[in-house]
Amino acid sequence: MSEKLKSTVENAVDTRELADLSREKAAEIERSLEKAVEKEKSNAENENSIKHEAIEIAARQEKQQEQKESKEIKEDKPLTKKDIEASYKKTLENVQDQLSAPSRAFSKVIHNPVVEKTSDAIGNTVARPNLIISGALGAIASVVVYFIAKRYGYLLSGSETIILFVAGWSIGAVIEYARVGFINNRKNS
Repeated sequence: MSEKLKSTVENAVDTRELADLSREKAAEIERSLEKAVEKEKSNAENENSIKHEAIEIAARQEKQQEQKESKEIKEDKPLTKKDIEASYKKTLENVQDQLSAPSRAFSKVIHNPVVEKTSDAIGNTVARPNLIISGALGAIASVVVYFIAKRYGYLLSGSETIILFVAGWSIGAVIEYARVGFINNRKNS
């Protein structure tokens, strides 16, 4: 019996030693995991700081490049009217070369200097979009005039639409030029 007791005591001692060893191993593994997590956090923080530094460097380099380009532009001679016209003609020729024959012919007609200048002058004065719209609204009002004339039996001469277009255009012109004048006075103030 004493041998059984001795082996039980030895087993209990071995079990305690095993439990102690397993606790030590568990603590060691836990410390290793904590170190790994801390290292991962540190790596993530380093990665973020590296990204921020790279973005800042790229922004600085882009700003320096823009400043360099703006200095180069300032150092260049200013464009003359001849330079602008030559560039325009060259671009127009390149585009016309890519068009079909009918489109190329039409392009040459409408880009004729006389036609272009006339079109620009008319577009900036008489045929402004707002004026055309107000004239069209006046012409649409001729429908109302037509219905009133039909109801009361008046005879129409046929020029009512043209007269109302001109009236609408005139009202639009007054409003447009007053608005433009008001905006210009506001900017100058």
